[in-house]
Amino acid sequence: MKWRLCLVLAGACQSGDAKETPANSTIVQLPKAQVTDEYRADITTLCDVIRLSGADQKPKDERWTVTAVFLGTQIKTPEGDNFIRAIKPLPADAYALALETEAKRVGLAKCELANEWRAAAAVKQGK
Repeated sequence: MKWRLCLVLAGACQSGDAKETPANSTIVQLPKAQVTDEYRADITTLCDVIRLSGADQKPKDERWTVTAVFLGTQIKTPEGDNFIRAIKPLPADAYALALETEAKRVGLAKCELANEWRAAAAVKQGK
């Protein structure tokens, strides 16, 4: 599981009842795992991975490798692994939205990894 998560950090989803969809966006259906204590712990770990892995003490260009290796040993449920696989191919802004949405669904008030991805998307877009 460790190496399949190495490319873990890369996207998210857009969902809702919006009437209009921008031409360059894609609506992605994410798996909706049953919210158990174990799954909530996986999402909590995912949201706090930068701090938990010590990546916040590393240069920004090293953070993603550190977090990916850390997550490979920390995600315990198949549902957590499936969630990561589902959001992996998505662009950074969508990835952030998916993380934030799932964090709220499992009862978390915030998701720091979503904030990190949102900031990365803004930099990439020149904002």
